[in-house]
Amino acid sequence: MAFADSEGTRIYYDDRGKGEPVLLCLPGWCVHHTMFVPLAERLSAQHRVLVMDWRGHGKSQASDRDFGYAEMLADVLAVIQASGAQSVIPIAQAHGGWVAIELRRRLDQRVPKMVFTSWNPIFTSGDPLAAPFLRAMQALRDNARWRETVEQIFTMWLSEAPASVDTHIRNEMGSHGFDDWARAGREIVAMYAREGNPLQALSELSPPVAVLHVYAQPRVPEYLSTQESFARDHPWFAVRRLEAASHFPTLEVPDETAGVIREFIH
Repeated sequence: MAFADSEGTRIYYDDRGKGEPVLLCLPGWCVHHTMFVPLAERLSAQHRVLVMDWRGHGKSQASDRDFGYAEMLADVLAVIQASGAQSVIPIAQAHGGWVAIELRRRLDQRVPKMVFTSWNPIFTSGDPLAAPFLRAMQALRDNARWRETVEQIFTMWLSEAPASVDTHIRNEMGSHGFDDWARAGREIVAMYAREGNPLQALSELSPPVAVLHVYAQPRVPEYLSTQESFARDHPWFAVRRLEAASHFPTLEVPDETAGVIREFIH
C-alpha cells in the first residue's frame, strides 16, 4: 500500500510489477482502484502497473473541498512523482480519459501511448447518443433526479452483466452520494463543452500519440464503424470492441482486455 501527497491530500495507489514504461490505471468518476485489479494482476507479470484512487474515492483521503479535473491531474502527477515512474502509459476508464489527455499535454514524450476503456470518444452535436448522454449528466446535478438518473445509468450498463460485475458496480459506485455524482456531471459536461469530443481533442495533440480504445457498450454498429472510419484516416488510433455484456470489460473479461492491451503496447 502506497500513498502520494497531492496538495496536502493523501492519494492511494497500488504498485505491482517492474519495468518501464509504467502502466498507469486511471478510474472514472465514482469508480475505485478495484475496477482495475483483475487487469493489473494480469498485466503486472510483464509490466509495472500503478492503480490509483482519486481524492475522495476508495482508499484516498476524503476531500473537504470541491474538486474537479484540475485537482485530479494534480493527484495523478503526485502519484507519478512518488512512484518514480519516468515513462507512463495511461489506461483510463471512461471519463478518466480527460485526465490522460491532459497528462500527455503536460508530460509530452513521457506518455508514449494511451489506452481508453469504455469511453464516449465520438460524441458530437449531431450524434444521436449525445443529447441523452448530456441530459443525463445535467440530471446528476439535480438533487431531485440524481438517484433515478444513476439507476437508469446502472440499468443501461448492467442489464445483462454477470452477477459479480453487477454487485461490484452497485456496491462501489452506489456508495457515492449526490455531491460526487453532481461533481461528475458538472465536470464531464464542462470538458465536452471545452474540448469537443475526445477524438477532436486527441487529433489536436502534436505530435500525435498512439491511442487504443477498448469497449463493449454500446453495441450500436454505427458506434464502432464511426471509430473504424476515424482509424483509417488517423493511423495513430485503434479501436477494439470486446465480447462483454456490461460496460466494464476490465472487470468482466480481464483476460481478453489484457491481451488486447499487451498487443497494442508491444
